[in-house]
Amino acid sequence: MAGEKRAANETRIVLQVGSELRIKNNGDIVVDNPELELAGDTQAADAVLMYRLDAERGEHVLRLVRPVAVQPEDRLRRGA
Repeated sequence: MAGEKRAANETRIVLQVGSELRIKNNGDIVVDNPELELAGDTQAADAVLMYRLDAERGEHVLRLVRPVAVQPEDRLRRGA
C-alpha cells in the first residue's frame, strides 16, 4: 500500500471478508480464503493489517492499516 509506514520486522496481511487468519506461536502466518486470491492487491482488500512478533515479550502485535470500507448502502441507512 503506497505511503504505508512499515517497520523492518512487520509483515503486511491483506484480508477480504470471509478470510481466515491464523498466527502460530512461532509467528508463522496462514491466511485462507478459497474464494479469492488477492496476491497482495490492497485495492481489493477489505482490511490490511501489519503484523510483527515481539519474541522477547512473547506477543503477537497487529496494527490495522486499512479498515473495511463503508458500503454505499450503509451510508443510506445511516442517513449520510
